[in-house]
Amino acid sequence: MRRRIALAPIIGLALVLLGPLFSCAHAAPPLPERSAVEISLPAAIIIGLLYYLSMSPWCANLGFTVLYRPLVAGTLVGIVMGRPREGMMIGANINVLYLGWVASGGAIPGDPALAGYLGTALALGGGLDYEQALALAAPLGLLGSFTFALRMSLCSVFAHIADSYAAQGNIRGVALSNFAFSQPILLLLYGVPVALAAWWGSTVVAQALDWIGQHAGWVLNGLYVASGMLSALGIALNLRFLFRGSLFPYFFLGFLLTSLAGGEVNMLLLSIVGACAAFLHILFTMSPAEQSVIPPTAASRKHPGLLSKADVFKSWLLWLFFSHANWNWERMQGTGFAHSMTPIIRKLYKTKEDISAALSRHLVFFNTQPDIGGVIHGITIAVEEERAMGADISDDVINALKTGLMGPMAGIGDTVQQGIVIPTALAVGVDLALRGNFLGPLLFATLVAAFVWGIGWMLWYYGYQQGKQAVTNILESGLLNRVITGAGVLGNFVLGALAVKFVKLSTPVRFTIGSTTFELQSMLDSLLPNLLPLLLVLLVWWLLEKKKLSATTVMGGMLAVAVLGAYPLFGAFGLFQ
Repeated sequence: MRRRIALAPIIGLALVLLGPLFSCAHAAPPLPERSAVEISLPAAIIIGLLYYLSMSPWCANLGFTVLYRPLVAGTLVGIVMGRPREGMMIGANINVLYLGWVASGGAIPGDPALAGYLGTALALGGGLDYEQALALAAPLGLLGSFTFALRMSLCSVFAHIADSYAAQGNIRGVALSNFAFSQPILLLLYGVPVALAAWWGSTVVAQALDWIGQHAGWVLNGLYVASGMLSALGIALNLRFLFRGSLFPYFFLGFLLTSLAGGEVNMLLLSIVGACAAFLHILFTMSPAEQSVIPPTAASRKHPGLLSKADVFKSWLLWLFFSHANWNWERMQGTGFAHSMTPIIRKLYKTKEDISAALSRHLVFFNTQPDIGGVIHGITIAVEEERAMGADISDDVINALKTGLMGPMAGIGDTVQQGIVIPTALAVGVDLALRGNFLGPLLFATLVAAFVWGIGWMLWYYGYQQGKQAVTNILESGLLNRVITGAGVLGNFVLGALAVKFVKLSTPVRFTIGSTTFELQSMLDSLLPNLLPLLLVLLVWWLLEKKKLSATTVMGGMLAVAVLGAYPLFGAFGLFQ
């Protein structure tokens, strides 16, 4: 109990001592006035190819995790169009909306990559500022959901082609069915439309916004208001993973600390403070047994030695690159799983019948988080090795093992990677980018690559070494619980700061009683600075978590409220600004 009581003053003292560091943060120097950039056909083609690469298997799983994010997308588009700094900062602004973007179970609440690549291209091509770019990017992200659904439907066809190759015992044919046949379709669905839209669309967008500004200026003001409000959606989406248990006070701690600093905090320094708070939380709230960092004591299985470490590594590389190459509604990652097993099957089985049976049993439905879920593949490889040596292991046992583990590993993996690691790295990267620092996208890409490649291979090989006992050993060690708890503290802390830095909402409403004029915003600020942004984030979280509204519905509602709230009811002012 004493250790629990001591936690509060220790954290408080740390924050008091470190507080002056935050007041030293400086915003980036202002950029020159925006001017339109003509998008040439070659530049438009490159932008379309970059968008395709974010969806493709060619970047060792950094397409979906890195190139897919508007922070990186905007930077790349800016480089292509000769405005790297502006592109980076536009992408960073757009990415705030997608901080809590999570794709789970094959469902996506929008397309951050389309918002990032096409949104940045149209903004630079039309000479738009950051607020206009964000208001434009929000509906673009929604359009990407339709393309995704079409892709998932069309790629189901190639799973059946893989079945026919498996029946023939054709390992190469199964591999080609996973990645070669689907890529022309993905290029046609993703690359070509974005290239054409970037080439033709910027002038149209600029003209449309100019017309709206002349004939219905309040609508444009409403879109600007929406650009500040929509950031609350990205933060609230992430809070669904983190705002629970005993961790939620850290959200308010991050919010209050950033408010006291006037919003000008260095997110890297703040993240370090959050990491210290996470360490103290674990130290003072977990029992000594839970704090233990001793790895699992169970000995590695005695495997027959038919497979070398190089064989297992080659299998991991195929999964790293091609896990989602033929992602589809019918099998999800099923063809990707079979593709990753091809070097193992080629090494273990020699007859056509055995090869055909092995390919067929791994072409069934499979879906999990690809990095942390890789432990399932390692276990499956170990089981296949034992079966090849004569162990009595049936197809049903192997498939039951995969089916039983893919759900729990997906839940853990999505929470850790998409709910904590990527948003926290993005928060630091976006903050640096908005200050004009190119270390922002570079640092984000480096941190994510370290997780995807490092943790992915470590768990894959651990699963192979331990066999069926691997997941039990991980859970019994308590390491996973410590990681999730500590990351939850850090995530809440950072999101609280982001609510101050990126959510912009205020009201110009004023009223007069007698000879005294009262400004509503000043009254709110005297009560608690940034109160409206805080209330907006909590409201959106409540709608998503408690009322179970979809992110698309909430986004549409926020756009409508922002535009209608900008209508000049109070003289020349609307309800919000």
